[in-house]
Amino acid sequence: MAESIIGPALIAILLAGLAPQAPAAEDNAAKEPPRFKLTFTERIRQETQDNVTSLSQAAADGGSYLRFRTSLMGQWRIGGGFSLTVRLTNENRYYLIPKTDPKNGRDYNPGEVFFDYLHLQWKSAFGLPLTLTVGRQDLMLGEGLVVWDGGPLDGSRSAYFNAVRGDWAWSRNAVLTAFYCYQPPFDEFLPLINDARQKMVEQGERGVGLYFTGAFGNTGLEAYLIRKNARASGLLPESALTTAGARTILPYSSRLSLTAEGAVQSGRFGVLDRTGFAATFHMDFQTAAAAPLPAVLTLGGLFLSGDDPSTPGRYEGWDPVFARWPKWSESLIYVLGRETGKPAYWSNIASIYGALSFTLAENLKLEATLHTLGAAQAEGPSALLSGTGRDRGRLLNVKLTYDVNKNLSGHFWADYFRPGDFYFAGAHGYLWVRFELMFRY
Repeated sequence: MAESIIGPALIAILLAGLAPQAPAAEDNAAKEPPRFKLTFTERIRQETQDNVTSLSQAAADGGSYLRFRTSLMGQWRIGGGFSLTVRLTNENRYYLIPKTDPKNGRDYNPGEVFFDYLHLQWKSAFGLPLTLTVGRQDLMLGEGLVVWDGGPLDGSRSAYFNAVRGDWAWSRNAVLTAFYCYQPPFDEFLPLINDARQKMVEQGERGVGLYFTGAFGNTGLEAYLIRKNARASGLLPESALTTAGARTILPYSSRLSLTAEGAVQSGRFGVLDRTGFAATFHMDFQTAAAAPLPAVLTLGGLFLSGDDPSTPGRYEGWDPVFARWPKWSESLIYVLGRETGKPAYWSNIASIYGALSFTLAENLKLEATLHTLGAAQAEGPSALLSGTGRDRGRLLNVKLTYDVNKNLSGHFWADYFRPGDFYFAGAHGYLWVRFELMFRY
């Protein structure tokens, strides 16, 4: 019964949002933004893959499915610096190959209608250069090495945090952000339509952090300190972790810049002492060339520490904190899920990569990235990780984006992976492909 009302409910909400609104006076419209704004988005994706989770041609792990994500957002500028944002979202899937959703045994999964956003914001709080945001919201800091997605187990359906955030702008070029978040395994705070018990994260997590963003001349600098605590759940022990790091953007000229980030971690993982280390960089050169030459050349690298098997009393693997999202690959996150039991758990990875970006037309862009992937540490034997070396293999990402107009855009994305000797002998490569259309109104 709940499934049957999802479509009509969303249609009713959409029709209400598209109903004619009383026109505002022209002079007021010219001076300030509207007090109330509705935004509708529809994202349609088809994803197709083979061998992604098994790296074996003999395994029946190929598939293709459609994903429809519908969102309706309302923003109300209350006055006095207060505003309220509410966004309802539903993502449903239709399975093409195989014709069965592993969750419900049918070819269609209607999904849940849930609150993606529900937060109150207060600008110039208490007459200070302070913005307070309380409730369900996005927290996307820096390039997303440590904070980006609060619920990795629902994929790209949502990325929200249940959080309190304060942004103190003490100067034009310096902002200090403080936040507290609580991420339960399931959505337990707000009502759901067609509650499917969608799991958001393996363990209940709490986090508190400080994130500084500033500029000194032409040099950008960010620094952060984040504490994350996770409750014990099943075979996963209780853990506590402190992460400290910094990111800088160094422009060498108007066309060449270097971005670098590094972070260290310490804490406890069950009864084990825990440490971790991460370092990333990318150098970008704007060629100012027209197609068919690349407009941007990029050389980058990353290192995420792995656990050293020769130190049984310690765990040295990097913890991605609140950043389990497809940062470097849309498909490799599934391979990592087989390795660690946690999808998008970026750890024990080293890579040097190069990227070319082409501007084929004003609204048509092509990006290609080639990763040479390795492992920071060798892993113990398993069904997937029984190789003899630390060469993960080669990963090619290709993305073509097309902006039809201000309301409609789309992209084609392909990942091709050739595994190395980090994996079992005879491991096969895979191809992962996605088509997307995005409508905004």
